[in-house]
Amino acid sequence: MKKFLSSLLALVLTTVTWAQVQVTVTGTVTDEKDQPIAGVVVFEEGTPNATYTDGDGKYTIKLNVGGILTFSMIGYETHKEAPGNRSLFNVKLREDTGFRLLESVVTGYSTQDRRNITGAMSSVKLREEKSAGASLDLLLAGQAPGVFVSASNGGLGSANLLVIRGVSSIMGDNNPLYVIDGVPIYGTDRGSNSLSTHGGAINAFAMGSMTTGGGSLQYNSDMIDQTFEKNPLATLNPDDIESIEILKDAYATAIYGSRGSAGVILITTKKGAREASQVTVNYGISFDRPMGKIPTLTGDEYANIYSMYYPSTGYKFKSGVNTDWVDAITRTAISHNMSASVNGGTDKINYFISLRYSDTDSYVINNDMQSYNARINLTSQISRYMSVGANMSMTKMYNHALEASKIYNLALKNAPNVPIYEENGDYHYGFGPYNSIGYVDAYNPVASAYDNICTLQDTRAVGNIYAELKPVKWLALKSEIGMDLNNSVTYTKKSELPESIAASIPNNQASETTGNNFRFVSNNTANFNFEFPGKSFLQGVIGESYETSDEYACSVYGSDFFSPQLIGVGAAQNKRVTNAGSSKWALLSAFSRINYTHHQKYILGFTHRLDGSSRYNRNHRFLSTPSVSVGWRISEEPFVRKHMPWIDDFKVRGSIGWQSKDAYNSYYGAQATYVLSNIAYGGNAYLKTSQPGNVNLDWEKTITYDAGLDAIFWDRRVELTLDWYYRKTVDMLFGSDVPAYTGYTSQDQNIADMRNTGIEMRLVATWLRTRNWGGLTTVNLSRNTNKILKLNLAGDQLDQMNSTFKYYTVGGPVAQWYLHQWAGVDPDTGNPLWLYNDGTTRTTPPAADWTDSNGNKKVMGVAIPTFYGGLTNTLTYKGFELTTLLTFSVGGRMINATKADLMTYTSSNAYNLHKDMLKLWQMKGQQTDVPALKNTSIIGNYDYTSAVTTTRYLESSDYLRLKNLELAWSMSPETLKKTGFLT
Repeated sequence: MKKFLSSLLALVLTTVTWAQVQVTVTGTVTDEKDQPIAGVVVFEEGTPNATYTDGDGKYTIKLNVGGILTFSMIGYETHKEAPGNRSLFNVKLREDTGFRLLESVVTGYSTQDRRNITGAMSSVKLREEKSAGASLDLLLAGQAPGVFVSASNGGLGSANLLVIRGVSSIMGDNNPLYVIDGVPIYGTDRGSNSLSTHGGAINAFAMGSMTTGGGSLQYNSDMIDQTFEKNPLATLNPDDIESIEILKDAYATAIYGSRGSAGVILITTKKGAREASQVTVNYGISFDRPMGKIPTLTGDEYANIYSMYYPSTGYKFKSGVNTDWVDAITRTAISHNMSASVNGGTDKINYFISLRYSDTDSYVINNDMQSYNARINLTSQISRYMSVGANMSMTKMYNHALEASKIYNLALKNAPNVPIYEENGDYHYGFGPYNSIGYVDAYNPVASAYDNICTLQDTRAVGNIYAELKPVKWLALKSEIGMDLNNSVTYTKKSELPESIAASIPNNQASETTGNNFRFVSNNTANFNFEFPGKSFLQGVIGESYETSDEYACSVYGSDFFSPQLIGVGAAQNKRVTNAGSSKWALLSAFSRINYTHHQKYILGFTHRLDGSSRYNRNHRFLSTPSVSVGWRISEEPFVRKHMPWIDDFKVRGSIGWQSKDAYNSYYGAQATYVLSNIAYGGNAYLKTSQPGNVNLDWEKTITYDAGLDAIFWDRRVELTLDWYYRKTVDMLFGSDVPAYTGYTSQDQNIADMRNTGIEMRLVATWLRTRNWGGLTTVNLSRNTNKILKLNLAGDQLDQMNSTFKYYTVGGPVAQWYLHQWAGVDPDTGNPLWLYNDGTTRTTPPAADWTDSNGNKKVMGVAIPTFYGGLTNTLTYKGFELTTLLTFSVGGRMINATKADLMTYTSSNAYNLHKDMLKLWQMKGQQTDVPALKNTSIIGNYDYTSAVTTTRYLESSDYLRLKNLELAWSMSPETLKKTGFLT
């Protein structure tokens, strides 16, 4: 059974003449299940006498009388013993459970021995204990080099940012492909997952997107207020996961073709074992409360500052009420996670069945999420040559926390001199009579949390069925069909408000959006595995895949409900369909991968895939993505074995390959699409083009070079993985100017090029190993640098409609900050100071001059970090285990838009203000970074100092975060028996 596993070749030692008497010893080496082990090194200590076992585990060796034989094989404990006078000497080796590199890993449509992998990939083993409500992407933070994970707005079930080896596309999705048991799952891009929380005033779904994907690198303030980006991975039960493989370089990902340019994450769920049934029950409880509360003004401080700003306008701001709105809408959230599973089997069938219920509370009041998960994985050996199986999961999720981040935002900004309740106990709505002006949307955040309804129901089924035929020992033929069926219903109901504020706030209205997505995939593969004389192996897979998707969405809107108890849109007096549409795409592919290993020293691999996508015109429909890799296990060379015995395993590898990117939207990017206009002409609506067609639209293409090493030293006390990569992406989609007579100002074209380079390191050190104590440290470190090589004809682009003002220019990285430079406050006048590009400092804001506003901006750092990674420490003592996980990020910069809002006092919204406003300039000579209330940068009602296009709110996004601290105790069976739980 171990015949095809990796083995060491015989040690090549210098021939020495011995004057001792020798005897011939023969025998068989087997494992604990009495299966013969091939490739075991057998040598006599202190001599050049050496050999290795054959395919049947047999060996023959010349041994000096009284000599000691050593039996060594990676993955097994080394065995030393003197045969004495025995000429027949059989040995049984015990498996080394602490050795992690010998295992087989999933690499896409097949498995390979880990030690023979020549592509760049990482494996993550999730701990059995997981936080309630935690999604898979957050659990991967700090666990693998080259993988950057960042939480988005913190809302329950919201999308997070997960990027592998940097940004792979400017306009497209930068999230990796997720494959669960061979089924690519739906929706990791913003366009597929953005839901409206406005209540019917804007569309509640999108068929396409032009941003940078789920948990995007950019945001828009309107989208934060009015949309929720759901996380499709939230429907996956982490307790069902057996292993996670992260494919990074072109050789590892090429087998997935056009979906692999941003990396691939392969998720394998648990299977049953042919042994007695095992029942596992888990219960977890967690507590969550926001830390690091943003300091804002009290009601009296608020009233004082606004009264100072409006001394003679007739506006009134009363003192005497001090409401902490953030405290009013937050709580200590208590979450529960319960799961149970049973697995087992016989020689004919094995099974894994699991159930899970998760009840997760948000720290924002009246916001929570419940999910129900069920899974069944079955495998049946119906004959000696044939097996069948199925992997199916069902999830039902109720998310009542879509507006949690919005409510928190409203609470931060709402006037603190306004009470929550009237004297009779009713909610107080609006800001009068306490303030003359105020933030209309924040009429009462507590009432919003309790009275408004904003929910998402997700029903999802993911699974596949397969049949596998093994007509001969070296060949496996497999056919499988899989599906991902996702039905979602988003419902938003705005409560009826008093007439005094109803005219300016959307209320007494509701919207409902139903989305139905169905993905079907069919794979047919032939896996082969040959062993040649001389310990050479040929392993590979050839196959074809067909994938198609149907997507449908429909939104309805209703207003003027007779009663707040009436919920459905059908009960509204006025109702209409606001949007409806469907799309369909298909992908047809053929692929192959061949790996050849010669004497466990020299490894060669080749992968090729041909993709055909319906999204392109027929002249650009098909694209080929080949890749090749080589590896050299230096540790198998005789000179290393002889002179560097402290090296257990050392392999260098390299690869080059091509990847591709399908169109960034879910509809046909090459064709013009049409929608019904909202403007009537002659009393009738008319069709208008929503997307300009481009028959020359082509694939985004990436070439990747990767060089790395995998090494194990000092009796497996140190494991090291290093990688260097270079990725160049060409023909990226980017907006290009087109003649205005076409009816458009811009069209997406394949005109941009970009590169990513980086290094990755993973170091695992066992620094303590005694009978009772154990210490293990794992360090993951990644560095990525990005550079745009080509853009449109102008060579740069600035999206002024995007509130983060990312700047793209040839020679610079993506997501640069392009800002006006804030120079502080003039201590003599209290006026803001601005640094112009000519080197002068002025009190006039450069943004006020629209003729040369951009001319006085500078690139002031990049949003993407330079270094990031994780540090895990584990200390064990007998049955106790203490684990800490630290994650870190260095080199990135961010705009603190929240603080910018809380320093804004000139608008009619009259936001609550940051505590720093108490430092405002009030007298000549005062040293402060907060200007006078009335200054030269306030023009009309606009304060240029509070704009997010200045360096005033530019901050470092560096962090060192304690992500996990866990103390566990494993009770031994002997202790359990003493308690009476086991008999």
